[in-house]
Amino acid sequence: MNWTMMDTLTRGHQDRRDGIQPVGAHVTDDDGAITPRTGAFGVSQVFSVLAAGIICGLLAVMFSVSAAALLFSGELREHITVAIAACLFGTIVLSCVIAVSSSCPGMVSVSQEVTVVALSVIAMSIHATMAGVRSEADIVATIVVMIGLATSVTGLCLLAMGIFRLGRLIRFIPYPVIGGFLAGMGWLIVVGALGVIVGDTLTLQSVHVLLDASNIVKWLPATVFACTVGALARRTGSSFILPVAVMAALVLFHGLAWMLDVPVSQLQAEGWLFLPLSQEGIWPPVSGNPFTGVDWRVIGAEIPKVIALVAITATSVLFASSGIELSVRRDVDLDRELRAAGIANLLAGAGGGAAGFQGLGLTILGHQLGAPYRLVGVIVAVVCASMLFFGSSLLEYMPIPLFGGLLLWIGVSLLYDWLVDAYARIPRREYLIILLIVFVISTVGLLEGVLAGLFSAVVLFALEYSRVEIVKYAVTGKDFHSSFEHADEDRQFLTSHGKQVLILRLQGFVFFGTVHKLQKLVAARLQDQGLPTLRFLVLDCRDVTGLDSSAALGFTKISRLVERSDGTLMTTNLCETAACQLDAATAQSDMGLPVRRFDDLDRALEWCEENLLRDWRDRPQPEPKACIQDQLARILDDGRAAEVMLPYLERKDFESQATLIRQGEESKDIFFIEQGKVSIQLETPEGTTVRLRTLGAGTMVGEISFCLDQCRSASVITECDTTAWQLSNEALAKMTLEAPAMASLFSNYLVRTLAERLTSTNRLIRLLTD
Repeated sequence: MNWTMMDTLTRGHQDRRDGIQPVGAHVTDDDGAITPRTGAFGVSQVFSVLAAGIICGLLAVMFSVSAAALLFSGELREHITVAIAACLFGTIVLSCVIAVSSSCPGMVSVSQEVTVVALSVIAMSIHATMAGVRSEADIVATIVVMIGLATSVTGLCLLAMGIFRLGRLIRFIPYPVIGGFLAGMGWLIVVGALGVIVGDTLTLQSVHVLLDASNIVKWLPATVFACTVGALARRTGSSFILPVAVMAALVLFHGLAWMLDVPVSQLQAEGWLFLPLSQEGIWPPVSGNPFTGVDWRVIGAEIPKVIALVAITATSVLFASSGIELSVRRDVDLDRELRAAGIANLLAGAGGGAAGFQGLGLTILGHQLGAPYRLVGVIVAVVCASMLFFGSSLLEYMPIPLFGGLLLWIGVSLLYDWLVDAYARIPRREYLIILLIVFVISTVGLLEGVLAGLFSAVVLFALEYSRVEIVKYAVTGKDFHSSFEHADEDRQFLTSHGKQVLILRLQGFVFFGTVHKLQKLVAARLQDQGLPTLRFLVLDCRDVTGLDSSAALGFTKISRLVERSDGTLMTTNLCETAACQLDAATAQSDMGLPVRRFDDLDRALEWCEENLLRDWRDRPQPEPKACIQDQLARILDDGRAAEVMLPYLERKDFESQATLIRQGEESKDIFFIEQGKVSIQLETPEGTTVRLRTLGAGTMVGEISFCLDQCRSASVITECDTTAWQLSNEALAKMTLEAPAMASLFSNYLVRTLAERLTSTNRLIRLLTD
């Protein structure tokens, strides 16, 4: 990724956190974005743009030539000018098009080593297939056409991804897979760099050539150069380390050659410099019509390798764009970057250019030089075009080990970032995935390594997520009751036998890893001899985001466990998708699935309580329906209560589904339910209705808002024909004046009722939060 790896994704904005300020006419906004010092494009900005464009342009030329040496290495090295033309032309188009269409002004783009590695695999495969069968001219023409075709296909795929807004896919790629991919790229670039330096393709069988004395004197200085530049760049954070180092290396090399009186021809013959170019310029790469000598059969055989190039480029565009977003601290539209890179690669491929994408390092350098402007990318393209059309003779004086050293620096930086620095940043399990990817890439292939990493990351995720507690909380019917207001004797019975009801509130996504833990929990409860027999198991799925087919089958196993103990499994608040999956599992179950499904937890608990009370053999016979006189005497514990209070009450008869109290209205009265049943319902802002409580004869409603003098917090709706007695504000005030003792007794009852409900609520809250 050329100079992109000095600032990797994990450390893109470290310089600013460490207090290192960028050089040039710019400042950092409150949000961290790099912007010009003045709103106008003045003289200082012109100098900054020119300096940044020329410096980044010269570096882009260096990186393009380095990538070309990687593209045509080994037996293709004698055609290096063709590779240089492809990489420079690709950089010209990429830098110009992306500069004007990117979402981030100041974006600089080049043909990248990561994509060139994939193209070099295709080039070497074509050469191996056609060597000895077709002429060298036909081989080169076929390779050039294949490079252009692969680049254009890559551009079309990137453009489609951007149009369909698939940039968000980067968020779903596991972090260790990103690290393994970049480390694997680093390994391939290091191997390719050494091949460029020694002039041969390195394999396990040919690695011994590195120990030849003639090669040691080449790769050793390149390695020292790479390590020195990397160490200084990390230590100082200066943007000028690389330009100064390149100039120093050039001066040192030619100075030593001059002092030792070694002619240029000898340096070229020994592989220190490129061989003399056979033509004045290096464009076009192939003379005449390149399609006349193309072997389309060979190109068709290489098409599957283009898939790997597309995957690598698309992933790299997203990685690099995310890194630039972090480094320059301004928003980057990933979909727009995909579209920009797609159009640029499509046009570059039409001219036989090599694929590439946004350059992290060069873009950061341009911003640090105070030139976050689109014109920088255009100037970079102009510099590269000058080299392509007019400056080919300068290449004869560029030391090959210098290009190899630049590649080594990039590759070693990637390896250091993801094999050394990452060791202290990420868990050991994830670090092993990085090592696995690097191993597979180095021994099998790039695409295979990424696939192995993705598979390992998915397995690791499943293992890690299975550790998440699926049960948010567990309570029994002893502490958690339905909203139905039972008689005192029934309520006491339900409390004493409440452990026969177990409520498990589930959370998260339920899959094969977590449902197994749920099965073990239920089995342990069923086998616990110290607890009453579990008759009702309620699974509250309010916080469940979904479940897979394995989880649905796991529910069937749980239902069978409960069924063997003469129990019943119930689910509540199950989303429609999960309910369909559960129904499908039911249809496939040979024993059927005795699961009852309720819309909410309250109705499920009410059903459990009704069944517990129905099976209560010694349940006291219900007394005849109490009249209002008996109700008042019972709640106030005073036989004269009815006689005193009845004159202040007004009888009201309601039909089913009538409204006693409407949510939001002013609170002016209390109702005593003599006969029938009412439901307290909360209307949510979304328009849905939630049942809070269900009250029967002998109960009172509306007292909380009445006592607090607030608007009604919920509505009260009759569920059948109901008779109620109304105590209004005015009537209570009148009773306070005329019968102060009874009014005081009634006020004490209200306070006691509110205190009991508050105590019950607090106990439940403590239970759910422990």
